[in-house]
Amino acid sequence: MLNKLKKLIGLVGLTSLSTVSCAQQDQEAVWQNVYNTRTQYYEENIGQLPDDILKIAHMAGVWPGGGLYVIPADKIGKDITVYSTFGLTNSDMPAQATVSDVKVEKDNLGRVVSSSANIKSKTQTAALSGAAGYGYELILMTKDKNAEWPLWFLQWAVQAELLNDAGFLKRVEKYNGLTVEAISVGENENDKINVLITKAQKPLPLGTQLPNGKMELLVAIVITDEEMKWSMKNGRNELASKLMEAGVGQLSDRNRPSVIGH
Repeated sequence: MLNKLKKLIGLVGLTSLSTVSCAQQDQEAVWQNVYNTRTQYYEENIGQLPDDILKIAHMAGVWPGGGLYVIPADKIGKDITVYSTFGLTNSDMPAQATVSDVKVEKDNLGRVVSSSANIKSKTQTAALSGAAGYGYELILMTKDKNAEWPLWFLQWAVQAELLNDAGFLKRVEKYNGLTVEAISVGENENDKINVLITKAQKPLPLGTQLPNGKMELLVAIVITDEEMKWSMKNGRNELASKLMEAGVGQLSDRNRPSVIGH
């Protein structure tokens, strides 16, 4: 996955201030203010942001100022890494474009050497009342350092939201959590995970107010097949409670035993 991503350096395609209107300058100032406020929130509550933000190459025209971070989360706990979206709450979100005909070229080692996609405008989905952009950033928290599978998951989630208007936050609020089954997280077609997505719970940070609206922090937790089936019958909120009671909390561990029946 790291080979499918590239560094994001600043905003894409900003025009010189001498040629933009006052309205455009104001929009850029708001965008930067939102970015700075969100950065401060992350660094005070999660950990120092790395110098490099990873960008999903074929999404550049849809999400020009957004990307993914791999964060040593020392503010949360020892040896914890947070994999996070960073930009779903940007002031230019929800997205006003989509992509089709995505083509990816790989070398003989499976590394991406080029990608292309057709970009076209789309009707901007309605933002939730009072929300900053899509109203949330999504994290996956694990003790797996420099793993690729969490980035595969985040890429799937970003595409589902920006291209297909998945509405993760709305679903989480409506159903007290959201479960998704068998998400591919690797080149091997059998490398899949189930997740439970909920709002962050203490001791994690609980979201914040950005200059453009409210930002919730959603957390994806890897769950077992047994937990997935149990949640369908008993509810996502009940599964979240069981995970908290068992000491799993909102930390993802792909090798842990099920909490059902324990």
